[in-house]
Amino acid sequence: MMLTLDNIVSKLKEIVGPRFVSTNPIDKINYQHSLAYGAYKALPDVIVRVESDENGNHSLAEILAFANEHKIPIVAKGGVGMGISSPLKGGILLDMLGMDKVLTVNPKLQHVIAEGGASVYSIHHALRQHGLMLPNYGTYGPSVVIGAMVTKGGIGYGMTRYGWIADLVIGLEVILPGGTVVRLGALANQGTDFGPFQKWIHLPDLLGLFTLSAGALGIISRVCLRAIEGKREWLHDYCYTFRRNQLENVQESMLQLVKGEIVYDIHFTDRWQYYWPMAEGLCDKTKMPEDAWFFLKTMLFARDSEELAYKEKRMRKIYEEQGGVEVQEIAAKAMGARAQEHGLHGWPDFHIMGPDGWCSSIVRHAGMFAVTSKMYPITFLREMYDLDEAAKRECGLWDPEHSPQHDSYVTRDLAIKEEYFVFYNPYDEEDIAKLRRWMGKVQEFSNKRGVVWTAPTLSTKGPYPYERLTNLYDFVKEIKRLVDPNNILNPGTLY
Repeated sequence: MMLTLDNIVSKLKEIVGPRFVSTNPIDKINYQHSLAYGAYKALPDVIVRVESDENGNHSLAEILAFANEHKIPIVAKGGVGMGISSPLKGGILLDMLGMDKVLTVNPKLQHVIAEGGASVYSIHHALRQHGLMLPNYGTYGPSVVIGAMVTKGGIGYGMTRYGWIADLVIGLEVILPGGTVVRLGALANQGTDFGPFQKWIHLPDLLGLFTLSAGALGIISRVCLRAIEGKREWLHDYCYTFRRNQLENVQESMLQLVKGEIVYDIHFTDRWQYYWPMAEGLCDKTKMPEDAWFFLKTMLFARDSEELAYKEKRMRKIYEEQGGVEVQEIAAKAMGARAQEHGLHGWPDFHIMGPDGWCSSIVRHAGMFAVTSKMYPITFLREMYDLDEAAKRECGLWDPEHSPQHDSYVTRDLAIKEEYFVFYNPYDEEDIAKLRRWMGKVQEFSNKRGVVWTAPTLSTKGPYPYERLTNLYDFVKEIKRLVDPNNILNPGTLY
């Protein structure tokens, strides 16, 4: 029997309590927000907040079993991010932020277990009490939650040395559509005397099944992550600049630094990122070369002066041989001590938000921003940058008011995790039309070359990213039909 919305709401209130269920239109609009606010406008029929008690008990399995029985679409939403966690097909939107507990830190075996809705910042805070850190951490404030980071791959500072957040996952607990709870990897050992200790068990590794799945195969309720020893004073900040005609030199610098395993992180940006901070006086443009266009914000990880001297010498040699110019102003203002004043307990927030953050400065002048996010080999950086610049110029976006900046990670896979930004007015239809036209051009030249998309959701990128995978895509669809035969989990994201 097809349930009415009133029937659905009534049952959900019975499961989680009336206080945690809403059909209020204002709530729906607020929960719709992503970093591409205004570009995607799918709304849920009902919002449900999932809460866990002090022992980690929750009603997520019961909610999923109910939704599956009645074929109701269901999407899990964490914080505000790039992945459009708005339900493309309506139905239930799960607010996971009530499942936010850091359950266990094991300082000897260096892992942490947290609920799927836990803030990545809260996980860092718990680890810091034991002298540990996640070697990959994001920059969008406390709204970033670990379950979303896993299902969308997870980016952050430290990717150059340690890879994606998903590379740090050694165990998962996942709720399947029928309400079945499955523990994978290290968490499969949770009930033994040893407890969790490695992701490899005597079965095929299934952790990757839920990475980049966008919540289409299961809802992550717990995550076990590998940590490392780490202190803020072990991270050392530098910035090297290159001219617009030196992009080949930028590529070569990146390749050598990653291959040599020298750097902890390289963050690639261009001058648009600093246009408004310089205009407001947050960055002193007199301390930068007038022709500096590309900025490589670079971190070294060194436990003592001897290790630092060795890595610093190798890094400087590579940058200087390629014609890079060091700019301490950016290292200090965008990465260093001053940038930590508004972070959580002095840990890096890298000056993204807050009173003096570069993003706040740009938003004041340029409005909201949209992002396209993709991965491709470092050796294609010049070609891809030139294509994006041409597209933005053609669409009327290559100006300070749209701040068309690049803000990209260099990965240990010798790839660029490229983010193309455009700032725009979400209430101006003409501006939105320019944005959509530009996104279409980016989609066209990116799909043609075979990028790996990370945001927004893959289903917005047309059929080609699926079709080029040939029979692998058919195999994934078979898994989806096996795990989720009623196609309730974020329908539209895989097929």
